[in-house]
Amino acid sequence: MIGVIGLAVLAVVLAAGCSDKSGNLSSSDPKERSQAIRAVASAADDKAVEQIAPLVRHEDPQTALEAVAALGRMASPRACETLRQVMTTETRPAIRQAAVTSLAQRTEPEAVEAIREALVRDPVPEVRGDAAVALARAGTINDVPALAAAAGRETDPKVTRYQVLAMEHLIGVRFPPPGPKMTPEQRREQLQRIRTTAMRLAEARKNNVPSGSCKHTPQ
Repeated sequence: MIGVIGLAVLAVVLAAGCSDKSGNLSSSDPKERSQAIRAVASAADDKAVEQIAPLVRHEDPQTALEAVAALGRMASPRACETLRQVMTTETRPAIRQAAVTSLAQRTEPEAVEAIREALVRDPVPEVRGDAAVALARAGTINDVPALAAAAGRETDPKVTRYQVLAMEHLIGVRFPPPGPKMTPEQRREQLQRIRTTAMRLAEARKNNVPSGSCKHTPQ
């Protein structure tokens, strides 16, 4: 049996160990910071979020990325708030991309709303593309109209392709990709048909309306 004194000593040792882990968040050694982020994030509570949140602005991109990834796994609602702030204030696109991915892991409605905002407002195509992928993961059939509308405004063809793939995933259909010999006008016409069909199919799915036409995709 461990005596009272032994238990007290053990408690002090454990407390010191926890303190050391959080203290390493400010270490000059990237490896120590990485280990500290993982250790602190395991608590997943508000205090842990408060300790990790400042690191999303760290000058070392890898540290910032690890902090953002950790917030995506933490249960505290404050983690979602921090990730939303990253999407609106962070100037480094790679960090915003990571934040979109982390938001897709969360269950709060605000997380999905932040992804929708990035889908249409982020100035960097790569972030908008990742937002489409994230919406396919975290969204529902109700997000198809937002994806269709975004595809109609999108200027980057790669992002448009991600948006179409996201609609396919949420609806459960496949649309034909643009043909290699299509003119720009033909591609625009095909995209318009895809958008129209996607919204019609999504509405039918939401209302549980069986329709033979829902089996077909635009050519």
